[in-house]
Amino acid sequence: MRQLMNAVMLHCRKATYLIEKSNDARLGIVEKAQLNMHLSMCSGCRNYLKQNRFLERLLKRHAHTTLAAKPNTTALEAKILDELLGK
Repeated sequence: MRQLMNAVMLHCRKATYLIEKSNDARLGIVEKAQLNMHLSMCSGCRNYLKQNRFLERLLKRHAHTTLAAKPNTTALEAKILDELLGK
C-alpha cells in the first residue's frame, strides 16, 4: 500500500517542478493526475501555482509589448554616421 501511495503522491518539490514544466510542455496523464491530487491537498503548492500563472501572464504581456514596440533608431544611426564620417 505504501508503494502505491508513494507512486501516486508527490512531494512539494516534484509538484513545483511539474508546475514549472507545464509552462513549457504538456504534462502526461500520470503527471497531471499526480499534480492535481497533490494540489487538492496542499495549499502551499496551490499558492505557488497561482503565483506562477500570474508571473507567466505578466512575462508574456511584457514580451508581447516589448516586441511590438519598434525602437526609434534614427538618432542612433545619425550619430554613427557622424562618427564614421568624422563630423
